[in-house]
Amino acid sequence: MIGSITKGSDFSGCVRYALAVDEPGKEARLLYAEGVLSDTPQDIINGFECQRHLNQRVQHWVGHISLSYSPEDSAILTDEKMVKFSLEYMERMGIKNTQFIIARHLDKEHPHCHIVFNRVDNDGKCVSDSW
Repeated sequence: MIGSITKGSDFSGCVRYALAVDEPGKEARLLYAEGVLSDTPQDIINGFECQRHLNQRVQHWVGHISLSYSPEDSAILTDEKMVKFSLEYMERMGIKNTQFIIARHLDKEHPHCHIVFNRVDNDGKCVSDSW
């Protein structure tokens, strides 16, 4: 597994990318969501935006992780295992007590998923980026 972590300030673009909204030829599945009220892209974006206002000092409130696996793992990497591995990864990185989604992309030969999370946690504190 290879992880790539970035941060930014555009929930709309990141969520729309993770869910492959308006991207012809790309297929994505929302595998898991926590802390959001609905599974529609706009509702997810709205929920993230609402929570980020709990802490005005955080300048880059969007967290994005891409987890990529070997093409050889395709046959055994079910959606459930991808969620399990993603949750373990987040726990080890200290990303907890916040909103997030996990979406699987099906457009490449190697299995991969995207985790979009709010760097403003449920208590208004900043999720550390000192990984």
